[in-house]
Amino acid sequence: MMKRLFILILALITLVGCSNKQVVYVEPEVNSVFYEIYVGSFYDSDGDGMGDLKGVRQKLDYIQYDLGATGVWLMPINPSPTYHKYDVMDYKDIDPQYGTLEDFDALVQEMDERGMDLILDLVLNHSSTQHPWFKEAKEALLNDNCDVTETCDYYNFSYEPVIGYHMLYSNVWYEGGFWDQMPDLNLDNESLREEIVDIAQFWLDKGVDGFRLDATTHFYDDSGEKNIEFLRWFYDEIKTINPNAYVVGEAWTGDLIVHDMYRSGIDSFFNFSGSQNSGYIVKALRSQNGERLAEQVETYNTKLKANNPNGIDAVFLSNHDNNRSAGYLVTLEDQKMAANMYLLMPGNVFIYYGEEVALKGSGIDENKRLPIPWNDKGDNMPKGPENADYTQSEYTYVDKALNDNDSLLNHYQKVIQIRHQYPSISRGTIETVDLGDSALYALEHAGEVLVVHNLGEETIEFDLEHKSIVVVYGEASSKDNTVNIKGNSSIVIEK
Repeated sequence: MMKRLFILILALITLVGCSNKQVVYVEPEVNSVFYEIYVGSFYDSDGDGMGDLKGVRQKLDYIQYDLGATGVWLMPINPSPTYHKYDVMDYKDIDPQYGTLEDFDALVQEMDERGMDLILDLVLNHSSTQHPWFKEAKEALLNDNCDVTETCDYYNFSYEPVIGYHMLYSNVWYEGGFWDQMPDLNLDNESLREEIVDIAQFWLDKGVDGFRLDATTHFYDDSGEKNIEFLRWFYDEIKTINPNAYVVGEAWTGDLIVHDMYRSGIDSFFNFSGSQNSGYIVKALRSQNGERLAEQVETYNTKLKANNPNGIDAVFLSNHDNNRSAGYLVTLEDQKMAANMYLLMPGNVFIYYGEEVALKGSGIDENKRLPIPWNDKGDNMPKGPENADYTQSEYTYVDKALNDNDSLLNHYQKVIQIRHQYPSISRGTIETVDLGDSALYALEHAGEVLVVHNLGEETIEFDLEHKSIVVVYGEASSKDNTVNIKGNSSIVIEK
């Protein structure tokens, strides 16, 4: 009870890391809120125009206290010839633009001391053409030495043209589904699998808490069953090294396939059907149909747990591949309501850096990975991807948002702390509750709390036996067992 009281106090205090306001923090029972960071655009610690690992470490107070996240997902940090770094040249090192292994070790140590989780982007579908494996295989093919060169079988080569393959020599082609500089790996090769386990162990031994797996539906483009088999193998290997490691996969496809992939045992897959401008979160906000949204959330989770009882939904609003949400959620009220909706959903939630200050970006991928505006002076603000061509006309600066009680950033912090107050929101069994109006999203968590959003414009009254209510956003009141909730409001009801 005392812990809940402290967390509630935290939820009601504006946390400002750079101000004189008091910061109160209680470690949540469940680490369920992750912050996705593109390091190159996050925080520049040394003034060279590039975000770096030292910058991430310097902003841990912001991530943990001002925002409230309990974990960080770092997009690829390995050496790479491109800005996005999804074409890896060395799986056991840090890109010099971002820092050193020593910088990484310092980040891991401090996050561990804070009780925060760190997961890394692990790109297993393909490597860079500059990776030593591919260079060695290329040389062996040229000199007809593949019979004694194992790395020739690390990739998929053909002696005749095939769709999705690129010419290496006049009579040799290689598979590269995404780009000719990203040759696909042959994940059937046992020696390569040993390399993958070695890579994973390297980072887990350094204290990493898990991995985000890129492009899991493309491991075997022609066989969903083989994708599941590989993921099951990988997951078992990871759990052998660290039983507590967390693995979340990217499967940007339909729900039927995603739910089937939970048979692999993987902890989570990102919930794309709920995300983006076309997802059911934004659709519900626009249609004002909360009842249907609650049913969709319950159905989605029921189906994933049918294939993996320990599965955890991975909810997000937007990420590095999507147009940023502030571009289509144009009012502060819509941004806050969307935050209420996804940050109080079951499972783990993932916040894309800058979403909490309405950072915008759309079009080419570089535009979706622009620098976060820390202050109006541009201090510690990286230059961002070179080819970006999106310009935001007006920024919400972090330092000013921290001192504005009505800011989206402080709203994120408040909602997240309320989530931390009730662990059953992230991990409890769920069930929809019919409150008699289609505008009301009502989802019960472990029989302990009920999350309610009124997505309509009108005040709604309903009767429900309960102990108390916590107003997340908007206005609501409770007398005896009658609750009144105004339009565009969110509450948590203690049963």
